[in-house]
Amino acid sequence: MISFELSEEQEIARSAASGLARSTLAPAARAADEAAQIPSSTLNEAWALGIVQAVADPAFRTMEQPTVLNALVLEELAAGDATVATAIAASVGFAKAVAEQGSDRQREEFLPPFVSDVPRLAAVAELDGPLPDDTAARASVTRTADGFRLRGGATMVLLAKPSTHLLTLVKCDGRDEALIVPLDTDGVRVSKIDGTLGLRGLDWASVAFNGVTVPASMRLGGTAGANVQRIRDASRIALCAMLSGLSRAVFDFALPYTKTRIVHGEAIARKQAIAFKLADMHVAIDAMRWMGLKAAAELDRSPEAPRSARLAQLYASDAAMRIADEGVQVFGGHGFVRDLPLEMWYRNARSLSVLDGLVGA
Repeated sequence: MISFELSEEQEIARSAASGLARSTLAPAARAADEAAQIPSSTLNEAWALGIVQAVADPAFRTMEQPTVLNALVLEELAAGDATVATAIAASVGFAKAVAEQGSDRQREEFLPPFVSDVPRLAAVAELDGPLPDDTAARASVTRTADGFRLRGGATMVLLAKPSTHLLTLVKCDGRDEALIVPLDTDGVRVSKIDGTLGLRGLDWASVAFNGVTVPASMRLGGTAGANVQRIRDASRIALCAMLSGLSRAVFDFALPYTKTRIVHGEAIARKQAIAFKLADMHVAIDAMRWMGLKAAAELDRSPEAPRSARLAQLYASDAAMRIADEGVQVFGGHGFVRDLPLEMWYRNARSLSVLDGLVGA
């Protein structure tokens, strides 16, 4: 028999995240978007949930269904504010990769700060292009006698400015590698990006690696290396969960309005055009949630879940944009007004839909 019931631990974590989203994250989301900065008090409260600390704790490796639990929490946080949820997910991505696949020395060095009560933000990036001032060349990673040499750039990196280390996903000699790069290394340049479309409260940056030498000791997993596909799968599951939460916020905001907005003598919720939109939105939200949780459960059982994670992310990215668009249309002209959160949710949905490999669950 298949059971869709949450365990007691999962329900407690989900309920705590939901309460925080309603009481703190949602009311502060617009101000954080306008200021392009997450208030430290808001981040502290989200950090106090303990999702990152749990991942960094040695007991994490014996936890039952940790990816499912993280996905549940991230969905609830994103229903309140996708920006805060993404900040937490980025730190989860770094800490989980080290906890699951790091060498003993790497766990001892990098995980203790994440167990602290003080937020420790981290960044994950993909070396995906040339240096900004060297567009004729491609990104390159070469082996050296004692490690790797990186030349190229990582664009649109979340939280690079406040982070001390960057988990950098690269390809070398036909193999995917994950390298832990201190951001104060010679040759690393972090440039802040202002004026992003959505998730404006995050510290977006581009990172340039100009002949950066990374010692072999900073290769995730040491001599054995790491399963980079697992890191990507976890990221895609996290993105699906957050898109689910954001879409739910749109639906939950639109539904009451359609019941009270009277046009030609009846509520617009009773008109087929609107009723069908709401039904489609509800079905899509359930579909993306269950696709994400299915992928999370698979990743908890297996080293990889590439097909399930990718399908969940792709479906959620498309569905969330449709739902955000429908939410704006349900409100008509009011949907474009900044007094309502719909245009912010639309921008955040677009921003989440283009991320890949930058967060974790």
